[in-house]
Amino acid sequence: MFSYRHSFHAGNHGDVIKHLCQMSIIDKLKEKDKGFTYIDTHSGAGIYQLNSNESLKTKEFESGITSLIRYQGDNDLINNYLSLVSNYYDFKQYPGSPEISRKMLRSQDQGILMEWSNTEVNNLKSNINSKQISIHHRDGFEGLIALTPPKQKRGLVLIDPPYENADEYQKVLDTVISAYKRWPTAIYAIWYPLIQDRTDDNVNFNGAKSKKGKSENLLQQLAQHSFQNLLKIEMCLDSDEKSQGMYGSGLAIINAPWQLDVKIETSLKEVMPLLGGGPGASSNVEWLIQSS
Repeated sequence: MFSYRHSFHAGNHGDVIKHLCQMSIIDKLKEKDKGFTYIDTHSGAGIYQLNSNESLKTKEFESGITSLIRYQGDNDLINNYLSLVSNYYDFKQYPGSPEISRKMLRSQDQGILMEWSNTEVNNLKSNINSKQISIHHRDGFEGLIALTPPKQKRGLVLIDPPYENADEYQKVLDTVISAYKRWPTAIYAIWYPLIQDRTDDNVNFNGAKSKKGKSENLLQQLAQHSFQNLLKIEMCLDSDEKSQGMYGSGLAIINAPWQLDVKIETSLKEVMPLLGGGPGASSNVEWLIQSS
């Protein structure tokens, strides 16, 4: 338990889609002068070294930020993302969602970061230093329920667990439903992996077979609840039939702000050709629950 380290995966294609969505939602919240609360349930270290032994072992950043950094288009969201990230990339670093939020929050906004790993929470405290951001050494699922609703009615909750164990999908579902009842005006962004079985018996994928289809099931169950809306955003570097392990990822966004679907869909169409995916590479933006 708690063996997951995001340093192995920092800057990969899952981070790209997650952070594009995070930045777009925060930008939307900042259109109003009144403050909002940002909550990150599984914060990790906040900043990662792309030249660390962990990152170099997997080199997942090569099909993520390294491929996208050469983008030369005029998409505002992509350019804003790269403008922020390149300040770290130039020093062989990548900012996680807590650091991105720190850079984007205004003086009237509040940030709440949670991390349960002893090692990672110490790294987080070293990397994130802001008067308006509080860091909690606690389980993010428990903490989200305990700390909501905050004083500010508007906000974004980013739920990004490691999914080390198959039961985390049920924890995500139960926690989101409980938090939504307590804080129905927040935007909830739930990141999830898209996983296929590994066929190499010599590779220990920590129960990938038991996780196959879990994200799809999570989406189906979320879609059965009476949220105001539910938006599904996915990006795959290959088809599930041809891949092994994590071939893509997505976000389920509850209370998605107006025009987020259009902005993300347009951005992903420009991102996809640069990430070097296989012939089955694709992106999809779909409403599972649409506002009436």
